[in-house]
Amino acid sequence: MLHVALSNIKTYARRYIAVVLAVAIGTAFLAATLAVNSSTQATLKNSLGDSYKSADLVAYWDPSPSADPDQTTELTAKEINGVRNLPGVSTAYGLGYAYGQLHTADNGYTIQTQPVDPNQGLGGMELLEGRAPLANNEMIIDDSHAKDMGISVGDVVALSDDQGKTQNINIVGIQRSSANPQTSAYALGGMSEKAWNHFAGDSAIFRDIVINSDGSIDAVRQDLQDYFADQKKIDVAVVTADQKVIDEVAQMTGGTDQLSIILIIFALIALVVTGLVVVNTFSVVIAQRTRELALLRTLGAKRKQIRSSVLIEALVIGIVASVIGVLLAIALMAGLIQLLHTLVPAMSYATLSMTPIGLAVPIAVGILMTVVAASLPARRAMKLAPLAALRPFDAASVKNRAGIVRIVFGSALALIGVGLLVFGAVKGNLVVAFLGGLVSFPGILMLASLFVPSSVAGIGKAIAGKSTSRRLAALNAVRNPGRTTATATALLIGVTLVSMIMVGGQTAKASLNNSVAAEYPVDMMVSFYDGATSKAKAEELAKTIDGVDGVSATSTFTSSYADADLDMGEPVNIQLIAVDPQQYAKTVLDQKVVPENGELILSQWETDQKSIEVAGQSLKVKKSGALLSGNLITNETFKTLDIKDPSSYPGIIVKVDSSIAGSQINELVTEISDITGVESSMIDGGVVMKSMFTQIIDVLLTIVSALLAVAVLIALIGVANTLSLSVLERTRENSLLRALGLKKKQLQSMLATEAVLIGGVAALLGMVLGVAYGLLGAQSALASMGTLTYSIPWWQLAAVLAVSVIAALLASITPGRRAARLSPVEGLATE
Repeated sequence: MLHVALSNIKTYARRYIAVVLAVAIGTAFLAATLAVNSSTQATLKNSLGDSYKSADLVAYWDPSPSADPDQTTELTAKEINGVRNLPGVSTAYGLGYAYGQLHTADNGYTIQTQPVDPNQGLGGMELLEGRAPLANNEMIIDDSHAKDMGISVGDVVALSDDQGKTQNINIVGIQRSSANPQTSAYALGGMSEKAWNHFAGDSAIFRDIVINSDGSIDAVRQDLQDYFADQKKIDVAVVTADQKVIDEVAQMTGGTDQLSIILIIFALIALVVTGLVVVNTFSVVIAQRTRELALLRTLGAKRKQIRSSVLIEALVIGIVASVIGVLLAIALMAGLIQLLHTLVPAMSYATLSMTPIGLAVPIAVGILMTVVAASLPARRAMKLAPLAALRPFDAASVKNRAGIVRIVFGSALALIGVGLLVFGAVKGNLVVAFLGGLVSFPGILMLASLFVPSSVAGIGKAIAGKSTSRRLAALNAVRNPGRTTATATALLIGVTLVSMIMVGGQTAKASLNNSVAAEYPVDMMVSFYDGATSKAKAEELAKTIDGVDGVSATSTFTSSYADADLDMGEPVNIQLIAVDPQQYAKTVLDQKVVPENGELILSQWETDQKSIEVAGQSLKVKKSGALLSGNLITNETFKTLDIKDPSSYPGIIVKVDSSIAGSQINELVTEISDITGVESSMIDGGVVMKSMFTQIIDVLLTIVSALLAVAVLIALIGVANTLSLSVLERTRENSLLRALGLKKKQLQSMLATEAVLIGGVAALLGMVLGVAYGLLGAQSALASMGTLTYSIPWWQLAAVLAVSVIAALLASITPGRRAARLSPVEGLATE
């Protein structure tokens, strides 16, 4: 039967093209998902392990779970010197950091310093230019931050420690920047060990001791363990550098990779859709070959032999498609890594890693899925007797046992799931709602044979009109309800999930935006925490900002702290925001939070008092739930208070033009940051929060939609495949229609309409389900926010429908041309 199976693949190769594509795409998705996991691990090793890349062993404090968290074992210069004196140790250095402020002629920067010694591997650093620091007033600095600061070898900078003591430092070398994300956020400076110990003071503690050996690593490791035991430091672990990196990666990721879990979920969705395409394709192929199979049975072939030949076909197709899919995944991941290297040179440590498991699992899953999917129609066909096989078998419907069982079971799942989903939405319980969706959706899919064919038939009649080709298309689309249902279901799954994500995301975005708008009374606040900006300078900068495109008004404020009597036994130090009520009224979104003279708008504290004493003066209290950085008073009231706060600082309130797009907020923040000299991350307010939420949700929507688009693509391949097989199945019928006067364009139009009906109806039903799931899911997830703002992205949903219809239309082009090229005489002669 192997010869028969291979001959069938060769003979019917064209019919299996779509199956190979579908399996290859699904397998590639799974392989790429596993590659993301292994590549992430490898990249983290490259970055987190940057400090240990040339080391043999690492010693670090590793407390037992029962250890007192308040008692830690400190590794100091004493332990490092002791390690260096051990036999077999060639070099040893400590990884420890002390923070300070580095000042250039233009600006100040936070810097972390590390001790280095040229005789001890330079602390894991790699010099690019200059030499190692030797004197107490010398330092090296990493190249990326040196460029940002405009520092080069030979420059003199000022370095302040955490006590405020400042000294001049000579830059004597430039080192390669660290790829470790835990240390690369700040400038990294290297000082001689003696200078660093003096600079760090009490903070001269090391987190790791990195060791290189010139002998047996195992022997050195045992010596190290014995040394720390003698020093009464029994909770110091000594591991290889590779094991240390593995432990840090596990600690950083929490022992699990949530991204990979999410990606695997989407990969499984794609594989489920692929399975439907495979089942549908083999069902049609086997139905077309029933006469051939009956002849084999008549000639003595047993049921098991014929079934084995079909499974061998599926096995060969699964192997070929799965290998192609894995190769596609490798090419895709390699391309993405190379693109990342090109666009973000700082990510040069990102690496592609494919593990044996990551290669074997997708191939095994692809093969198994193809064989299992093919076995269902094969088993059903093999139950027929040789003579009965000469007529087509019935699809599952309410008229046979399989259909009744499926419909009863599907109805039960749908009712239970919908009940849980509605209950979760009403009670605001996301777990219950998620469980309801997980139960109800498979139930609805099992009931698809009840509403998909009838929907296709109904819409087909509605659009048919008097057109012969469209009327024929409407009839052909539901001629085989089982096939129509299977084809539409594959597309319905993808469109439902895409629509659900779009509706849920849009509702979340609208609800969050309205919640932020209600709680944040101002669009932007710029605070000059440094204390170097005067009130007059702030007013001057406010006038400059007022002229920026996208800004409709500005006002200034003064922030200060004062003692207030909130009836808590002792005075409470509260923050005050003093404003000019007339100017402030032009920038605030809610006029209820504009203070009057002698009034305090209390937003950060709870009290039942009608008036409270602030800095020796009684002020009338007005409560507000607005999110403000302080409690509002007028400038006139502020002048009357006896406040002596040296930490007072001014600020600017900015009202943004309502017509400005959300995507332009970041540009506006950057421009204001450039004008004021305040870091953009320190500019806050309502529009900034809305922009942040919108960007996060949009990115998530884009990623999820792109992942689900794989399932939709596979489903559309299934539409094209079903149509192609249908054309082959109806060769004589189409030729007869041609002989009776149907033109080529009418035949192509008929097939196009058939494809559009199946694809369009599946997309439409998927959108309806997606909207329902999206709204109920958003209600269950965001009910705690209060009143939700339901929002349906009609234009985006219309785009999904349009893409599905256009893709289905494109899928009909090749089968339509093939059918039109065949002459009526040749087609009628076909068996």
